[in-house]
Amino acid sequence: MNYDEATGWFEQIYGRAPEVVACAPGRVNLIGEHTDTSEGFVFPAAIERRLWFMAARSSASTSRVVSRELGEAEPFDFMTADPRSVAGWAGLVAGMARAIGIETGYAPPAFDAAVASFIPIGAGLASSAALCVGAGLALARLAGTELEPMRLALSAQRVENEFLGVACGVMDPISCALSREGSAMFLDTRSLEIRYAAIPDSLTIAICDTGVPRSLAKSAYNQRRAECERAAAVLGVPTLRDARPEDVDRSSARLGSVLTGRARHVTTENDRCRAFLNALEHCDLGSLGALMRASHESLRDAYEVSCPELDAMAEAARAAPGCEGARMTGAGFGGACVALVDQSRFASFEAAALEGYSRATGREGTIFESRPSDGTNLLIH
Repeated sequence: MNYDEATGWFEQIYGRAPEVVACAPGRVNLIGEHTDTSEGFVFPAAIERRLWFMAARSSASTSRVVSRELGEAEPFDFMTADPRSVAGWAGLVAGMARAIGIETGYAPPAFDAAVASFIPIGAGLASSAALCVGAGLALARLAGTELEPMRLALSAQRVENEFLGVACGVMDPISCALSREGSAMFLDTRSLEIRYAAIPDSLTIAICDTGVPRSLAKSAYNQRRAECERAAAVLGVPTLRDARPEDVDRSSARLGSVLTGRARHVTTENDRCRAFLNALEHCDLGSLGALMRASHESLRDAYEVSCPELDAMAEAARAAPGCEGARMTGAGFGGACVALVDQSRFASFEAAALEGYSRATGREGTIFESRPSDGTNLLIH
């Protein structure tokens, strides 16, 4: 769906053109998984799969929002009702509308909105963060104000925390708001410093969806974050960002096996993320692949957020022609793997990886490729 098709769909629903249109990307995380909640390092890239968020002022007292994929939500008044009372995904839109007023002092008017998303839902590709950032950018303009991208991303994180109940970190909304075409983003989630690193033109990013929804991700995500906080307290540091792997090893008896695993993953993953930046800047493909494999194994064994299907997809991807490295990506317990693949061999990679995954699991996966994309942008209709 291009711009004209998206705005034409809005006109079919509401009988008039949208006043503002935002286009927001999903994201894939190359390495640095489950570290942002401990103020660590992450390495995401926006993908070419995006969503359209379109809105126009309404003369009604309530706002409406329609999703091409999920249908129409109940009308809501985000100024008087608690956004948490707005059911499902529409609560994120209501929450962003409320957040705009809090952040800027200029609340948007009641509005009619429509969302058309091409980001797979439940695959760990930040579809909810894209919705928050896209809605926030569009509704701020409708209110006659704006939020600079970092403030917008931090507002989106708070809305996800409050209205989805997921204690997520800053990676998803920052990557949706601030990514740069052609590059991945090395992000320090404590300082919020960003360093962009170009992905070689010879490589493409393959997103390998297992077809398994992340049914346990919300409760497990919150549990893992709490375990990391407990581990940091035992180690006597503010967060696991401030610990080293050797600190974890020395304190394993006090931590116990579960907290040792959680802390060992976060501390070693931070080291892998820094090493990945160096390898990418020197185009050291062998090191990239080894780091991705080690990351997956740590997520599987120490952090315990993988599942048989993710393990099978990662193995099938690594065995396929042209693959430089593969690992699970996202919260885990389903969703997708990410692979770096020789672009000239993508067709052979896709066929072999899907056949290997099907043979190992009896399930049908899907794979699509993407180059790193720009962050969210705003268009005025």
